Amino acid sequence: MRIADALKQINIDLVEKEILLADLLKKDRSFLHSHPEFTLSESQTEEFKSRLERREQNEPVAYILGYQEFYGRRFLVNKDVLIPRADTEMLVQEVLAFTKNKNLTIVDVGTGAGCIAITLTAENPKLKIVATEISRPALAVAKKNAALHSVTKAVQFLHGSLLEPLTGPVDVIVANLPYITTRSLHRLPEEIRDWEPHVALHSGGNSKWGFYEVLFAQSKEKLKPGGKIFYEIDGKVLTQP
Repeated sequence: MRIADALKQINIDLVEKEILLADLLKKDRSFLHSHPEFTLSESQTEEFKSRLERREQNEPVAYILGYQEFYGRRFLVNKDVLIPRADTEMLVQEVLAFTKNKNLTIVDVGTGAGCIAITLTAENPKLKIVATEISRPALAVAKKNAALHSVTKAVQFLHGSLLEPLTGPVDVIVANLPYITTRSLHRLPEEIRDWEPHVALHSGGNSKWGFYEVLFAQSKEKLKPGGKIFYEIDGKVLTQP
């Protein structure tokens, strides 16, 4: 099968097809446009068809690829972790601006794939980073990402709910917790609702503030005087106090 023919397969978004094919061939997308006559091997053809079939079932492109770009770095992702969004990069930017040239201890609550914690320590090695996560499978993915970015020793990963695993107070709390309510869950696009882990999406009830209310209560004992909380909800970055 030629590249030109491959990109005509199945009625899904052309850009997504190009991303899936370029990744398979280990080329950039410009190669596809400049070499339309390039012929895929039999195994490449079968793998590409498999990828298209998975996408046709609404499986997210990031899960098919096995990775997602975040803040200029590639992070491993699978069905055990939420796919990092561009909105969360704003959260990272806010924290980095606040902690610039400071030696602070930060906890990334509900770290998921570890994108926030790993990015913070990669961008500012002076920071002491702790990351908590209630899902052991997600924690395993986060640790793989830490190894991938050579920061295994720089991030302390702890299993447990919210701030419960912390043994001492911290200067900054960073959180991107589940805030999709029970009423709103069914309104999500299929590729999110049917594929991404509900434990990382669902607020646990009909209030989007459910997990945050618990976090704020726990922070009274876990946040140092003068400390700050950075969190994301509805795509907005907010702070306390």
